Amino acid sequence: MTTKSLSPERRALLGAISDATEQWSLASLSRALGRNAAYLHQYVHRQSPRHLPEADRHKIAKWLSIPHHSLRAPSDAIHDPQDDITTIPFFDIESAAGHASIIDDFMETNEEGWQFTPAIIDRLSHDGIAHLRLIKVRGDSMSPQLENGDVIMINLADQNAQTAGTFVLDDGQGLVVKYLEKIAPQTADEPQKIRICSMNSAYSPYRRAFENIRIIGRVIWMARAF
Repeated sequence: MTTKSLSPERRALLGAISDATEQWSLASLSRALGRNAAYLHQYVHRQSPRHLPEADRHKIAKWLSIPHHSLRAPSDAIHDPQDDITTIPFFDIESAAGHASIIDDFMETNEEGWQFTPAIIDRLSHDGIAHLRLIKVRGDSMSPQLENGDVIMINLADQNAQTAGTFVLDDGQGLVVKYLEKIAPQTADEPQKIRICSMNSAYSPYRRAFENIRIIGRVIWMARAF
């Protein structure tokens, strides 16, 4: 089998060995993996195994100082949980609210952040992962849209309630998650106001002047356990 007929990841492996500052070979890499000396030769030239195990690929990439995804077959992409994973942290309610003892709708959690792939994040927001946070919902004020225990993702970069939607905000009494819609002023000198609504009809909507609330971010995603 000629080099040109090899798959891209096999050619990448041979090229990296050729360019390496250390004297690596297929045989020495195989032995470093704890395999027999013919292991990588068979992988490259006989396609056995057809795909490198993930652990082997990451070790080889580290030793050869190359990106590990260059040794990955395109068909393996969905099977590699370590590739390009980003972690979205849970919201620090204490520092955001200023008076966390009267938080209305949020449950603090000691959970570590949840992991997402860039493809998922790109579909949810184009503002970058640094602006995304997770919060666990408590209470029924937004039922059935959001239920107790749901996890929501908020985009801290989107604080524009000129476009109606569900937001996390400090309404002057604590952090809440509510549906916001602007109220058209009746006169030119009337201050801009916002209507703050729950989805649960048991909770009455109320109004605030824009200057008396602090919008934290727009809710862009939610997860719910059955």
